[in-house]
Amino acid sequence: MAPKNRRKRISTVIQAVILLFLVITLVRVVWITERYEPADGSGYTNTDGFVALSYFGVARNESTKYVGRDTLRQQLTLLKEQGFETISQDQVTDFLEKGKPLPDKALFLSFEDGRNDSSIFAQPILEALNYRATMFTYADKMDTSDTKFLKPRDLSPMMKSGYWELGSNGYQLTYINTFNDKGEHLGVIPENDVPDKTEIEYYNHYLMDYLRDEYLISTESKREMEERITDDYARMQSIYEESFGFVPKSYAIMHANSLYNNMNDYVEAINDQNIRETFGIHFNRDRNAFNDQNSDVYDLTRIQAIPSFSVNHLLMKLKQDSPFPITFFEGDTSLASRFSKTNAVLEAEKDELIVTTYPGKEGYATLQDEVPAEATVAMRLTGAVMGEQSIVLQDADSGKSHILVFAKNTLTLYEEVNGERREVDQVALAPIKWDGTDFAFNKATQYTYEDTQAGSRIVDGEYPRTLPNNRQVELRLGTDTLNVSVDGEALISVKSDPADTFYVKLGGRALQSETGYQKDEGAIYDSSFEALRITKEDESIYDTTPTRTERMASQVKTRWDRTVDYFIETF
Repeated sequence: MAPKNRRKRISTVIQAVILLFLVITLVRVVWITERYEPADGSGYTNTDGFVALSYFGVARNESTKYVGRDTLRQQLTLLKEQGFETISQDQVTDFLEKGKPLPDKALFLSFEDGRNDSSIFAQPILEALNYRATMFTYADKMDTSDTKFLKPRDLSPMMKSGYWELGSNGYQLTYINTFNDKGEHLGVIPENDVPDKTEIEYYNHYLMDYLRDEYLISTESKREMEERITDDYARMQSIYEESFGFVPKSYAIMHANSLYNNMNDYVEAINDQNIRETFGIHFNRDRNAFNDQNSDVYDLTRIQAIPSFSVNHLLMKLKQDSPFPITFFEGDTSLASRFSKTNAVLEAEKDELIVTTYPGKEGYATLQDEVPAEATVAMRLTGAVMGEQSIVLQDADSGKSHILVFAKNTLTLYEEVNGERREVDQVALAPIKWDGTDFAFNKATQYTYEDTQAGSRIVDGEYPRTLPNNRQVELRLGTDTLNVSVDGEALISVKSDPADTFYVKLGGRALQSETGYQKDEGAIYDSSFEALRITKEDESIYDTTPTRTERMASQVKTRWDRTVDYFIETF
């Protein structure tokens, strides 16, 4: 057989295997055979409240926009192991309006936008944990050819299984009063008609403001605005009633954090009226996870788990927001036990250390082994550029420290003696490539015509808050020198006091955006260190770099995942 024909046959077999895998996955979702088993509830005593956790979307593998299915499984499994039980929409209203107790650790779980992939990848996880969730949907997606979104034929069996309840994000996702970064007015644009979201600089959601012209002067009267917004809610109700025979009880307005928060008073009033007439629950905000007994059923809050969150980041956020006791995930406990923690928790795996700080704190994990002079410390930094990711070398005898801080794509070396820190050197690092869609601006905000004409909101020195460092760092410790290389380039060489041994501390802290344009991701920071290797000549002090076999296995998995993802996106 000719090599060309052999390759063609192999390619055909691989494609057939992948398509069979996809068919099995889809069949598994379309015909749900398991049924949710609700708890008795008679022994519930929780009158404190509940946490609400939302996922924007779930994909087969991790991306900058969607949480990967393995991450979702890990996060929800850890919550289950710590006693969190999901609650229904009726349980939320019974608790808030009637004072009916909830499970000790009550969790309202939801997925937004009504995406097909979210249901496909979340379904087996819900079944395994006996969890239920609300699938928020857009009404105008119920009768479209867009296969990314669930249709009534999909949602009905999902609800029948008991694992899912129906919610609404509203009638449509349409942008109004849009401007590009050149100050040009783009008007009203449905999301599906946006050719490139990086071209939109300022915008509001359809329900968030008056329709305005290129000078942001209203083009409609108060009555016209009220009729337009009321018609939007009426269209939504009509579609849900026609598709399911009812309107969902729960609503999550897009975009969050606008209603009752600096919105035009008249626009706010007509939204509030329609929401209270249409729904029984409204999740309005996404900055805090916890809702207590005094919470307004029409102004509830939730957090959205973003892909850049480590599992401990999510747990830390829940600990920060709620009174529930939380246990953090250590990963490989034998590795984690080699470190002491200060203002932080540590997830230790063979190929990665993730140091998650307490909110607003500078946190570190310190390797308890003393590192001798003349040693080399190498690692890859993958924490967010818009935080301070730090490596500290502390003299084991004097306590004097050299502190390397990577922040906003700049490397700064400090020296600290007796708690006093001074700057020794600073180096600008090579530019990082990033996609304009990585920037997450605050949405649904009020802005002026002068704002729109000022150009891009991206400020020099500001990077997307979730953009990783991805820097290979090597430190060479002499008895009286420190040499630092980044990505193979020698950047810093300084004299230091003679020392015999050092401690290595890894950590950092969150940075707040100076402009306020970027969406605030909070005061918790994940410092991520991959392939940490500390050696002196032939002596290995700490080494978690993957073996050649492990690297090959990882490469094979990556290629397989990319191939499967291609078929999912294509077909």
